[in-house]
Amino acid sequence: MKKSLLVLLLLLPILFGVSACKGDQTEEVTPKDLYYDIERMQIDMRTSVFKDLYDPEPFDQLKEEVMEGKINRLECIFRLRDILKEFKCVHLSLIPVDYNDLYGKIIPFHFYCFGKDYHVYYTLPKNKKYLGWKLVEIGGVNIEQVNKILSADSVHPYETDMGAKYYMESNGISYFALETAGLVQKKNRVNLTLENQEGKMVNVVCRPFTPTSNTLWYHVVPEKWNEFLHHNDKRTPFTIETDPDKKTVYMQYNSCKDDADYSLKDWISDLLTQLKTGNYDTVVFDLRYNPGGAVSAQTDLNYLLYKNKEELDKYNLAVVATGRTYSCACMFINDFLRNYPKVKLFGEETGQAVLNYTWVSPNNHLKKLNCYFTYPTILDDVPDLYKRAQEVTHTDVHCGTFPDVPAYESYEEWLRGEDGIYNKIYEYFN
Repeated sequence: MKKSLLVLLLLLPILFGVSACKGDQTEEVTPKDLYYDIERMQIDMRTSVFKDLYDPEPFDQLKEEVMEGKINRLECIFRLRDILKEFKCVHLSLIPVDYNDLYGKIIPFHFYCFGKDYHVYYTLPKNKKYLGWKLVEIGGVNIEQVNKILSADSVHPYETDMGAKYYMESNGISYFALETAGLVQKKNRVNLTLENQEGKMVNVVCRPFTPTSNTLWYHVVPEKWNEFLHHNDKRTPFTIETDPDKKTVYMQYNSCKDDADYSLKDWISDLLTQLKTGNYDTVVFDLRYNPGGAVSAQTDLNYLLYKNKEELDKYNLAVVATGRTYSCACMFINDFLRNYPKVKLFGEETGQAVLNYTWVSPNNHLKKLNCYFTYPTILDDVPDLYKRAQEVTHTDVHCGTFPDVPAYESYEEWLRGEDGIYNKIYEYFN
């Protein structure tokens, strides 16, 4: 690791998509209780958008085993999740209300995925010397295989292999998941093999802990800071950054929602103001961190892009997507392709498949299972993504949307204050 590497001390709340409250599990749960919760799920499934795909057999088999007293609540949850995963739909999930009690204990390292590699991005003060090091193995198992094992057991099903690649990046690696996968050694130890930029490898033994909002983390930062590298700020739905040297305006779009203080209309207005200076010839819409959001926001943005088509058609247009890109963000790509057929897609396959079920139902609380059950209500209408899959990229619609130009982030470029995908876009148009 270069000596000039900087670290920044900050507070990092660990956020999970489910409430941390523990449901009331003091009363005994009987087989009949579990049986009726499974029945409720079956009623939802056979009346939902999945009704033509619904197969009652695995549910009925599980009910028989439950009534025979062979399966407890937690085992029942895992079996149901295995059944739901066969649909490969990220919007179809069964999540324990006491999720944090099961998954809240993590190892003291957070990783960021650069291309195919995972680098230490956050860690506790005592491990700060490992910031930026590449993760090679966990428990003696190579990291590609570890990710396959852990992502297959995720509470949210993955629709594409590229989406599953980012399991290791989200919310810290759960001790419960590692233990279930057989990757924990004696005395609750987790062995990590890390490698620095010079190729030196070390074995780091760590113990899991439960973080809080007051946990202090060290964060690796690049040797040279550029504002456009701040595109993974998930607290901000959309930002605009410019690079006069590359004559490019970057429209970083992290969430499909509007903002009262800085609206989508303001965002596009700022883009047009920058373009009127004559200093730019390329516009990039970056959706690499966008998991979706509100359809209403996407509808509003689509109108703004269509309204300004005459002006935007004068420029090189690019869209960035990765395995982190889902839901309304894919609707954005569909709408952009329709309005601007000349746009070039950069990055990698999206996390969401082209054939995608969405518009999630409200959380249904299954009280005895003590889980939230959510399921989609419609099939996405994305005809331009279907056409692209069948005629342009020649892929199955059950895969994600593929780029015209594959491009990946590089840790070495990021450390220098550059963005590997943005560099690829600049090279393509110049």
